[in-house]
Amino acid sequence: MTTLTSLSKTSQAAPPPATVEAPGIAAANAAAANTTTPPTPASVVRLSGAGAPAIDGIGRAPLPLVWERSGKDAVSALIARNYNYLPPTSSFKNLGAALLERFKTDDTNFSQSLQQVPQDLNTGTYDALLYAQLPPLHRLGDNQAGLTVTTKSGVKVTLALDSSDNGIAVQVQSSGKLSDDERAALAGLSTAFQKAIDGLAAVPPKIDLAGLTGFDPSVLSSVDLRSTLKLNETDTQQLDFHADAKQRTVRFNGPAGEAKISVDLSQPASWGGKEQQAKALANYLHQFDQAAARGHGDAALAGLFKDAVTQMHSDYGQQPAAPSQRIKLTGEDHAILTGLADFSASLTQTETSPNPLRPGEHDTFDYQTSQSTSVQGRTQLDRSISQQQQSQLKASYHLPNKPGGILELLVDPASQNYNYITVDDSASSNAALAYDEGALSKATLEQSASQSTRTVKYLMDKVVDDYTVPFNASHTRDLLELLAPRIKPDEDQRRRTLDAVNQMITLQPEPGLLPQ
Repeated sequence: MTTLTSLSKTSQAAPPPATVEAPGIAAANAAAANTTTPPTPASVVRLSGAGAPAIDGIGRAPLPLVWERSGKDAVSALIARNYNYLPPTSSFKNLGAALLERFKTDDTNFSQSLQQVPQDLNTGTYDALLYAQLPPLHRLGDNQAGLTVTTKSGVKVTLALDSSDNGIAVQVQSSGKLSDDERAALAGLSTAFQKAIDGLAAVPPKIDLAGLTGFDPSVLSSVDLRSTLKLNETDTQQLDFHADAKQRTVRFNGPAGEAKISVDLSQPASWGGKEQQAKALANYLHQFDQAAARGHGDAALAGLFKDAVTQMHSDYGQQPAAPSQRIKLTGEDHAILTGLADFSASLTQTETSPNPLRPGEHDTFDYQTSQSTSVQGRTQLDRSISQQQQSQLKASYHLPNKPGGILELLVDPASQNYNYITVDDSASSNAALAYDEGALSKATLEQSASQSTRTVKYLMDKVVDDYTVPFNASHTRDLLELLAPRIKPDEDQRRRTLDAVNQMITLQPEPGLLPQ
């Protein structure tokens, strides 16, 4: 017989919000101890109180909820808990971790959903309640988070979380039998997965992928995360992330714009130590701060971009053992390299047209930067090393033509007092070494930077000034004497020289800061 129980958003039978604080199974177990248990198959739970619509302004109509399957498990209790207390965008709280922590004791497939029966369904009869057929919510929710993990043995494990205003659904599917080590590695990702999806659901959203890049490469082959969150009736926030032993990629986009970052992990011989990497990353982030300020980039989107770049360059893992490396790089070789893995990164803001009288004047921001390294040679004695760094900024924006003024562009010509500024910048740094019979025969550094700023000034809707300021500089330096001096220096002097050379090769987007 169908079981009818009451689950109200204001009911004392439901647990208080404060009980769901710990991640994963711990929080789920706490919820299970206090939440109405999912009923037996084909049963319906009534949701009454604040969550139901009013009938003729008197009271609230009971809204039935249907479970996919029976279950007294902690995950099902957590689903009920989240549906009862959290908005759809936050309904994955602790669920991702709970699903992965199941692998500590259970590697079977799992599927559960809780859905609200449509309001227009006639639920006045037992049959209508018992046989109400709801369309599946799995992989169809307004908000989705999916994690796919492939093990070294080839088993693929997929987690799917969905939520909408009318329900929550989760699934865990495995393509084969998992070993104890594989189950432990999957459970070990629980906190990282939960942090990633919690960050995306936060207001404002955050990028938190560092934990997912740190998967155990001896057991797992790749990790993929995909998330879609519905922000309103027209906008969504999406993220796609992939990591394996050779590369890391992330792409996120939303109403403010889109970012793409790719890191190449195929050349570990070119990586530097942690200190060198930290300095190089700080330099790149500083350059982006300069670009964001110069191009008037969106601060929130810029913050997400910087977080993503930082996390994608977090711990690269272990380098291969030295005997497997055909060419070993020396201190002189590493001096002309940033120490970071090669990468490309771009950030593009959504174009806007804030001036109704001149819709062709767009506010834009497009930034790209990359690094590419080449290590060649048949042997250690004839090796050559080169690294290219580059950046490009294209932006345009409107400003009041008086400092501290207010920009309010209307159809009234009296409001058309502003400057329209267009920025076009680029920079490059190319360093190269070559060896002949083991002796350094070439060491060069070529750098350039270009900035162009066009300003169109309007007063009372009339162009009163239009000028462009170009600024260019280039620099070429022979580093052979520094890296291969005629008189061999002591170790302290050699270290200081290599540090100085490494500082020289840093990409410099400001023409005025290049050596003359």
